[in-house]
Amino acid sequence: MNLHFHRHAEATTAELFYDLFFVANLTTFTSLLDINDLMSLTSYIGFFSLLWLTWYQVSLYDVRFSADSIFERCAKCIHFGTMVGFAVMAPQWKPGYAESDYTVYRGFSLILMVSRLTLVAQYGITLWFTKSYTKTRLPLMLVMASSLVAASIYGCLTMVFPTYQLLVPETIKGYIAWYVVGICETLITVAVSCIFRSISFKGTHMVQRMSLLTLIILGEGIIVICKSISKIVENDYLWTAPVVGQIISAILCIYFLYMLYFDRLQEEHFGTIRQQIWTFLHFPLHAVFVLVLQGVANFIIWRQAIQSLNFYSEALSVLLSQPYNTGKDLATALNETAWSYVFDYVPKDIDASKDIKAADIGLKAVALYYANSQSGNETAVVEFATGLQDFVFASGKTIMTSLSIKTPDQKDQGKNTDPAAQFDGFMDVFELVFTYVFVTGGLALILTSVLSMLSFTPEQRRALQYFRQGLNFLLGLGLCLLSTMKYTDASGKYASSPWMIPTLCIVFFICLVVNHVRIGEKDKAH
Repeated sequence: MNLHFHRHAEATTAELFYDLFFVANLTTFTSLLDINDLMSLTSYIGFFSLLWLTWYQVSLYDVRFSADSIFERCAKCIHFGTMVGFAVMAPQWKPGYAESDYTVYRGFSLILMVSRLTLVAQYGITLWFTKSYTKTRLPLMLVMASSLVAASIYGCLTMVFPTYQLLVPETIKGYIAWYVVGICETLITVAVSCIFRSISFKGTHMVQRMSLLTLIILGEGIIVICKSISKIVENDYLWTAPVVGQIISAILCIYFLYMLYFDRLQEEHFGTIRQQIWTFLHFPLHAVFVLVLQGVANFIIWRQAIQSLNFYSEALSVLLSQPYNTGKDLATALNETAWSYVFDYVPKDIDASKDIKAADIGLKAVALYYANSQSGNETAVVEFATGLQDFVFASGKTIMTSLSIKTPDQKDQGKNTDPAAQFDGFMDVFELVFTYVFVTGGLALILTSVLSMLSFTPEQRRALQYFRQGLNFLLGLGLCLLSTMKYTDASGKYASSPWMIPTLCIVFFICLVVNHVRIGEKDKAH
């Protein structure tokens, strides 16, 4: 006698409600964490990984065995609570940083443990009601064992983190085990479903679940881009053609990614093992989607910052080219220009008092040493140049901070008040954004190509189709390699141009055209 589980053709309302917790966590965490150094980038990826893997484990159960009952509703309530635990953890998520209090990490490890124990109970109930069917016993027990071991490890990891507050902050890397355990338990669950076809995903709506989450990820990208636009509006900046072009290109990037993914989506079953690989590859796909779209949003802000700096620089150049009777006259003119181009546009929720104070100190040096510097006094020339530099960098830094561009909080450099050194920190942030945007943009193309080839139906397995996806793969690789431009002399000119987002947009569009153009034969895939 064959066992047939009840399959849902579409996602249930409970599953969709669970997705809302996922997107709420992702949106909240994205707004809390500024990716401005390698440590914050890895922290973001780490949090997203744990969030996604937890969502995935619950979804693997839901699409196969979930049924409406009192027990299932109680279990779902616990899973909702787990997602709330992620929200509690988000503001204090700083893995890899030296901490003195690890209470929240201990609590988060317990939350992960409870999540897996709930899954053990759910699989156990399924095993109980299907105990007469011998083919489902072993695979269900294997999945239960995997989740139970994972829960035990999560529970034991609470002992890795101190229960007391440390006198000297330390870096404890026990959190790495969370990633390892999460990936291993997921791979085991997927492998079991591939080997034992009695609990496979054939006939389920797993493809729809992944496509819905992809829509959520793309929607998060839209939210981030809209927030970037609102930051520009808050500063009352004029809408220039380059900035408008960046916004249009950013929206088109999202739309092109949407089409590159959904135009090749296969709703029907396309092989048990291939479908499992296809499903799990959404983990890196969603990670790169989130990062590339967040980076694109940052590029919009950077474009506005560069534009403002250029306008301000041109105004200062004109001002400094004119003669002045006294240093006080020059300082007054510089001060008026700074307020007209910079300080008057600082939003109310941004504290620019330190930068204004630094600019004033620089102006005092300009006024004091201007006359002697004009007569050739070497000491006065140096002091005048230093004061002018401090003024320019302090006001330039204000342009950055008014657009919510932040540098990493480095306690060991907290006493460094040199405006030039602080401004260089913004350039380091830009280099990081430049690198990960093009790398993740290229990986997005590579992964969509791999997913497309995995889902090919027998009719689609032709040389032309593989050529299309192979070309997309090569273009994606080209985008990844474009990130190495930062090591060349041409990087400065390209970075200051308005062509970074349009470059992504054009490459995505070329891939889209390649996927749909008909070459010498009728293409039934479109």
